[in-house]
Amino acid sequence: RTCHNSAYLSLIVSSSHRSSPKQRQSTLINVMNEQDKDLIASLDERLRSTLSTTGGVDSEGRVYKTIYELWESELLGEENRSQSGKRWYSQAKDYWDDEVNCPSTVNGVLGGFASISEMDIVGSRNFLLELSEKFASLCLEGGSCCDCGAGIGRVSKGLLLPLGFKRCDLVEVSQRLLFSAPEYIGDDLAGNRCRYLCVGLQDFCPNPSTYDLIWIQWVIGHLTDGDCVRFLERCRVSLKPGGMICMKDNSCATDTFFVDKNDSSLTRSLPYLLHLCEIAGLKVVHQKVQQNFPTDIYPVNILALRSRTELKC
Repeated sequence: RTCHNSAYLSLIVSSSHRSSPKQRQSTLINVMNEQDKDLIASLDERLRSTLSTTGGVDSEGRVYKTIYELWESELLGEENRSQSGKRWYSQAKDYWDDEVNCPSTVNGVLGGFASISEMDIVGSRNFLLELSEKFASLCLEGGSCCDCGAGIGRVSKGLLLPLGFKRCDLVEVSQRLLFSAPEYIGDDLAGNRCRYLCVGLQDFCPNPSTYDLIWIQWVIGHLTDGDCVRFLERCRVSLKPGGMICMKDNSCATDTFFVDKNDSSLTRSLPYLLHLCEIAGLKVVHQKVQQNFPTDIYPVNILALRSRTELKC
């Protein structure tokens, strides 16, 4: 597919052993940098103070007793530990680049749940309108926004552009899906307001003081804990004064996490996700649960986040 003349496309090249918790931590120390080692230790401590367990399961039925065990398996691997971190992201990219797994349609990007799209957009719009009433400093109309994990532009078309944002950056790792976005959104709506950035969130480095709103929906689970914190830190720095990060995603109700082995994604419990946000220097200022979604999917929370530093000013 080619882009419409009004669209600007920027292609950025992104790029089970069971042991005691102390032994697992020791293994991680040997191959992970100090920052990630300390992060996992901090997360485990925080989660244990909040939850009765830090364990979870995966789509193949494996049970993990702790997050140490999870990341030892997924990031370190058992055959080629030096490449396993790359495997986590390449497997996800391969999944979304496959037309069979994900057609370039609303039904495709929503995993067969196209019926919830309109309800989802309405819930998100109401959330943002409530947020703008609560925080007058939040600029929607005429502001700049970023749609993270944009896919074909479903959220940009249905939510962000109709709210009047003057600039909308769509960030998506799948070039195939991103190529479909200009046509899906349409020239009348996109005009010269949209930019299309093909890059994984683990490699996305926005400039400081760029966005009034960063919208992150159904994509944060593709980031490892370390990359999630670093991504959120970069997003925090990229906010304009009064800007917000909004995150909308599923959360586990019982286990601390659930790993989908098909697309290398992690559904975290709400406490797990909130701890990551806190470590990244963010604070929840508004929160709701999406209503009227099917009962056979995990609950969907919407969080509005601001820099802790800005809130102290």
